[in-house]
Amino acid sequence: MSDDKIEAIDSEKHDGMLKEAYPEHVEPIKAENYDEEPSFENHQEDMEGSFVIKQILQHLATKHGIHLEEFNVKEEKRCPNCHMTIKDIAYKGKFGCAQCYTTFKEDIVDIVRRVQGGQFEHVGKTPVSSTHKIALKKLIESKNKYLQQLVDKQLFEEAAVVRDEIKALQAESEG
Repeated sequence: MSDDKIEAIDSEKHDGMLKEAYPEHVEPIKAENYDEEPSFENHQEDMEGSFVIKQILQHLATKHGIHLEEFNVKEEKRCPNCHMTIKDIAYKGKFGCAQCYTTFKEDIVDIVRRVQGGQFEHVGKTPVSSTHKIALKKLIESKNKYLQQLVDKQLFEEAAVVRDEIKALQAESEG
């Protein structure tokens, strides 16, 4: 699908489709009586999943010396779509809708930075075997550039030596 043919997702249509596909898992959040604690009587699986997520987040926060009291959370800030607050998200362990990510972006970024020790971007790791291959590839590239410089300067004898080194490195990287 090309980028110009991507349609914007209508949140009400999307929520309706989710409700049809997973009626036992999708519970609309109503604005009235919102101050009451969420009812999980018929949603044991959701409660267990939320509990696990909450435990993980609490463990990570405790491990890094973070206390919930440290966060200056504005209770009046609510998602315009589902009317959840950051406290509701922390209680349930998940967002209410896609709009929550945008609404609470600043709060979430701060929490993630604190939990991850200031590291916000994923750095990842490279397997040891790949590290060696990458180093060989870079060495071959630099030798190829050097070889081209030698040929341009018409230093053919030295270029032949570098060419042989490149062939040996290529054989090593393939084997």
